[in-house]
Amino acid sequence: MNPRSVDLLIRHGHVLTLDATRRIVPDGAIAVVGRRIVEVGKDGELAARYAPARTIDAGGAPVHPGLVETHMHASFQTYRGVIPDHIPEDEVFDAIERVFYNTVNDEEEYLGVLLASLEMVRNGTTCFMEAGTVLEPDAAARAAREVGIRALLGDPFIWDRPAGLAQGKETPDQGPVRVKGAIDRAPRNLDEALAHLGHELRRNADPDALVTGHVALLGLGTASEELLLEAKRQADAAGVVLNMHHAYSPADTEADRVRYGKDPLLHFAEIGILDRNLTLSHANYLTDAECDVLVGSGANLAWAPAGSMMWGHGGTIHGRHAELWRRGVNVALGSDSANWSNDFDLFRQANLALLTAREAHQDRTYLLAEDVLSMATRGGAQAVGLEAQIGSLEAGKRADIVIHTLRRPELLPITDLVRNLMYSAGSKSLSTVIIDGRVILDRGEFPGLDEDALLAQITEGSRALLRRMGHTVEVNRRPS
Repeated sequence: MNPRSVDLLIRHGHVLTLDATRRIVPDGAIAVVGRRIVEVGKDGELAARYAPARTIDAGGAPVHPGLVETHMHASFQTYRGVIPDHIPEDEVFDAIERVFYNTVNDEEEYLGVLLASLEMVRNGTTCFMEAGTVLEPDAAARAAREVGIRALLGDPFIWDRPAGLAQGKETPDQGPVRVKGAIDRAPRNLDEALAHLGHELRRNADPDALVTGHVALLGLGTASEELLLEAKRQADAAGVVLNMHHAYSPADTEADRVRYGKDPLLHFAEIGILDRNLTLSHANYLTDAECDVLVGSGANLAWAPAGSMMWGHGGTIHGRHAELWRRGVNVALGSDSANWSNDFDLFRQANLALLTAREAHQDRTYLLAEDVLSMATRGGAQAVGLEAQIGSLEAGKRADIVIHTLRRPELLPITDLVRNLMYSAGSKSLSTVIIDGRVILDRGEFPGLDEDALLAQITEGSRALLRRMGHTVEVNRRPS
């Protein structure tokens, strides 16, 4: 038989498929045609079956599905590191809501998302779901397309009772409420929120589009029941995820409980939004009753360990994420944002999730390295509504693939490469990233992008933004 022509054959990889059985092929290969994987199997067998236009030799290093970032704020990156550690939380939120968002322009949002996208790809993330906080989604889409990363965007700041956001201050539901903090371009009441809701779903007309839309609410008790139900209806009709923040801090969790007169997730279950296409970001504070109703609902959690740890909110101490994973709930991972974790590296989040769960439960077997790798890949794909397309290396799925290199001491010796990845190497050993069948990062370089020029442009854009915001922080130039 003549070998079948394929576009790409990845050979001699330690292939971590992350399929339903977590199959590992020690000397494995992956054949790719166009955007899709056509076969995953033993290297010798695939080498005999396929004639590739290009071959990548993984040299025995780990090869796994692209990581899926399920909770992040993409446009803050040009503001990273500005806020000192000693500033009180309410002042930080005021700076973000009132100053940053009323100062940043569309080009600076583009630069922030560009920086975030470059960083994510370098750390093995091939898909991200933005939390609905980019004021100009077209700017975010332009940046994502330029880098070549898969992205899901939501309409910005969909809320209709946002006073007291994140401080847990109660605002009775008495109709339209003016935004406290005055984000000038954000909706101010239910009518404005409904007028904007679902606008990003227009991106889904092309089934091959890398940048698509989902339905996002800000959450944390900032949506009336009418807005919640309409958001769920639109998500159901479009076949996409409804994504929102939930139970981040003790204060906003208690405020929700006061509003609903009961545990928030019990209310969500009663009105029919606690469902398979709901993804709740953070969910650091859940009661026993909420955990019980969550199990079996199909709803997803986007766990952002550093986003709680950096602020000292106790989510890794009081959170039920690992317990719920063990009970069958889909748990994915998120990095949150600059000034909430300060990096977009899901290997770091996976490592924090793994270690803090063991520490909190005083049990080294409570989560395994394989569990958190699954959260970052297969679990992430489900949480963003793309489990049929990405999240595992299987025939028919999109070719979103990460290839490491053994030319890093952290991966050696070659013992258990999953444990070596999750405990020691992480993103440091990453070499090549393929998204939708296209090599985006090739042995550490972005083909077709002048990364130095882009980083210089991002640095200048950040300087201009910080000057207008009144900051005097000197941003160092990238070393030559």
